[in-house]
Amino acid sequence: MTSPTNSVSILQRITLNPQQKEAVVCEKWPQLVFAGAGTGKTRVLTAKIAYLIEQRRVYPNRIFAATFTNKAAGEMRSRVENLVGISCKGMWIGTFHSMCARILRQQAHRIGYTPAFTIFDQDDQLSLLRAVMKSLELDERTMQPRHALSVISKYKNRCLSPEDVAGTGKSYYDQEAIRVYEHYQKALVQQQAMDFDDLIANAVRLLRAEPEVLQNYRTMFEYVLVDEYQDTNVAQFHLVQLLASGHGRVFVVGDDDQSIYGWRGAQVENILSFDRHFPNTTTFKLEENYRSTQAVLDFANAVIRSNTRRAPKQLWTGKAGGAGVIVARYGDDRQEAQGVVERVSELSRAGTKLGDMAVLFRTNAQSRAFEEALRRRNVPYVLVGGISFYERKEIKDCLAYLRLLVNPKDDVSCDRILNVPSRGIGAKSRDTLIEAARRSSRSMLEVIVAGDCTGLGAKSFSGLEELRSVFLLMRELVEQSRAPNEILQEMLTVTGYIDRLESEESEEADARLENINELMNALAIWSQENEAGGIAEFLEEVSLATDIDRWDKETDSLNLMTLHCAKGLEFSSVFVVGLEDGLLPSRQNFDDEAKLAEECRLFYVGATRAMRTLECSHVDQRWRFGSLMPMTPSRFLEAVPEKLFDTVDHTRVAAEALPSMLSFRPQRVRESKSGGGERRKIRIEPQHDEFDQDIVQYRMGQHVMHRTYGPGKILSISGFGPDMRLTILFNDGTRKRLMARFANLESS
Repeated sequence: MTSPTNSVSILQRITLNPQQKEAVVCEKWPQLVFAGAGTGKTRVLTAKIAYLIEQRRVYPNRIFAATFTNKAAGEMRSRVENLVGISCKGMWIGTFHSMCARILRQQAHRIGYTPAFTIFDQDDQLSLLRAVMKSLELDERTMQPRHALSVISKYKNRCLSPEDVAGTGKSYYDQEAIRVYEHYQKALVQQQAMDFDDLIANAVRLLRAEPEVLQNYRTMFEYVLVDEYQDTNVAQFHLVQLLASGHGRVFVVGDDDQSIYGWRGAQVENILSFDRHFPNTTTFKLEENYRSTQAVLDFANAVIRSNTRRAPKQLWTGKAGGAGVIVARYGDDRQEAQGVVERVSELSRAGTKLGDMAVLFRTNAQSRAFEEALRRRNVPYVLVGGISFYERKEIKDCLAYLRLLVNPKDDVSCDRILNVPSRGIGAKSRDTLIEAARRSSRSMLEVIVAGDCTGLGAKSFSGLEELRSVFLLMRELVEQSRAPNEILQEMLTVTGYIDRLESEESEEADARLENINELMNALAIWSQENEAGGIAEFLEEVSLATDIDRWDKETDSLNLMTLHCAKGLEFSSVFVVGLEDGLLPSRQNFDDEAKLAEECRLFYVGATRAMRTLECSHVDQRWRFGSLMPMTPSRFLEAVPEKLFDTVDHTRVAAEALPSMLSFRPQRVRESKSGGGERRKIRIEPQHDEFDQDIVQYRMGQHVMHRTYGPGKILSISGFGPDMRLTILFNDGTRKRLMARFANLESS
């Protein structure tokens, strides 16, 4: 291995406290690091990798380092390269999913796949599952596709195949779900596709079934390191165990107090019982926090202390000063939103950038009131974790064409673009094509390219011939080694996709054109940065990106996001809103002790995102299901001694004003500790504007579902109350203007 050019030791080039340094230099394996929020987890992990490369002379490609987001993996790789002074390009640093995909593409033939398999996102999964359920004559009203996918995901996260669970269904519904799982999995293999859960489950299946392959990877990976170990599920645990059990050189970093993904299979027990699965573990605790003030840490420590099943930790900081934590009470959620926006404006005027502030909530539905309040005040904001760029219709259309070039067996992608843009292929012709593919055991595109679909009308036949010509041309461009962005540009031209959008002359069409242009830019930039990569590599990178990977922090926009989405981030000022029983903790988890503990950890995660100021809020009444419902403060607040926060009361003077939502002038009463430790109340005059607007149920840009027309997007809203009208663009291109009260729309 090439020696680093810098002769100064890694331990001299990076500042570590005694506990961090001890974890980095320790050579007694296995090793577990409990790293509390803001205690330098990433610093320790990257220093450990750099130490192994530089001091222990380990080749970079002998290290397997897994994390959960591409952004975290990129940061880890960059830090390691800066520390050791050499390229770590060959090193296996990445997400569990990306590195399992890498293993599977190398070994795909062993489990019935080609290296060009497609990775399905949730929309693709739903499309395939609905087709499977239709073939099994299952009514979606009896078994909801999304719930069926959730059941299947749970099986896969536990590495249970359809064969493993066959005959285990206790009820008729369970038995049918297992039957759907079996046929869904067969359909995935037929289309040479895997979903996200397959990537890890199939990697584990491969390593278990092929001892020689397992031994090769064990020999290759001399060290196995895992970030955010508290977020691992059963499948990820098995992967780590398989790779590391041969030599035992495993190093995991995590915080059981931040385990908040149990709903998607994560098991906090993986970190709490690590020493049982990996005997003779050396354990370290990092408790010195470098992010937050002591006031924030005291509050957060009190919140999490009520959880009994945890590794004891007490975060502290050497930082002096800091504002006290505030817990605000509001009359209802609209007043809460307006009050928080006012505080954001105050902090902004005082010099805090909007991008350094965040409003965190339990559910995405809570964002509506804040979005409306922000619009009224003309405060720019970004809703993190909303509809992502790569989930937009026009982008998914473009990617479907590219995916078919890589994997011609991908019927989900073929079905998506079969008549996009419109080429006269109706539902009947589509069914005829699907049946022709089924009879010949080929994919839809293979039948189209072969010209073997008979029994079609002249218009449909002409449409299929047009599609056939498009793909033959695109294949020719691939064979000529044309750049991916050039291939996409040609496709958009020959199909008339761009011409159709330009001819609409609408704001919606202009926005779609801008998005397509941005996709072209992304492809061109990616091609320059990945000269050896092709369409397949680009598609894989896109399919494995998370919401946080796609989020770029903006200095001039307030951040709105769920508590789950905020994990791993930090902000100067944080507002944790909706702290009521029924929201946090969720009403669905009241009777489950383990889930309640996770809800408490969720609150803790939100609190520890704050660097300088933390403000929490709850309301007396909240609009739910069209009515004002009484709410009570979260039980988690009861665990926090009153001396650790100041109370600010914004409730209304006149209780009778609440049901009618008439204009109000709130009182703000703040309890503050005096110099002698006594609490006193301070009355503060209201500074935000009165309002008397109707409740807003819909917003421009909102994605909705109509029973007849299917999914669509609200383009504009006119009128108020019973006269409200919505202009909606549905996914099939139909534009409708509907009365809101009769539309019976659902959020999609």
